[in-house]
Amino acid sequence: MRVKTEEKRKCILEAAKAVFLERGFLGASMAEVSARAGGSKQTLYSYFASKDDLFVATMLEKGAKIMDPLFTTFEAEDDLRTALSRFGRAFLSFVSSDEVLAFRRMIIAEGFRSNLGQLFYENGPKRSWTRMVAKLEQFMAEGKMRRADPWRASMHFQALCEARPVMRLLEGVLPSLP
Repeated sequence: MRVKTEEKRKCILEAAKAVFLERGFLGASMAEVSARAGGSKQTLYSYFASKDDLFVATMLEKGAKIMDPLFTTFEAEDDLRTALSRFGRAFLSFVSSDEVLAFRRMIIAEGFRSNLGQLFYENGPKRSWTRMVAKLEQFMAEGKMRRADPWRASMHFQALCEARPVMRLLEGVLPSLP
């Protein structure tokens, strides 16, 4: 039995990202991912139990590289306005990237047929935005922000960041942000 390695896991995720971006979620197959990663389907399944799990892991890997440092910077900021402004610009840049938009379109297309959207949300965005909630609670406790439901405040902030521009990008109306 072979030992799982982080290097092999990353190789699988890179192969999966390419396959998902080329073929979409429905067109992607575990066989093609394993072939591109240079291994067997058995090896692939030893790392990821299903195509859904592989898809979510692929998205989370991309998100973690950018969003974790972004939330860390937000958490370290003492000025509310500066924190929200910097975070908002960086977040919008991330969610409007071609790769993120492509993956979000796949989630939207597949979400009503499976638990893919729920699986992604629970393991990615929900965990990340919980970090903002904690920082907003701190701002409220320090009197830098009026008291409100911090989860709702963070979701309103997310909605304000994404609002029309991201929807137009997802729909294909805009080729990129102006």
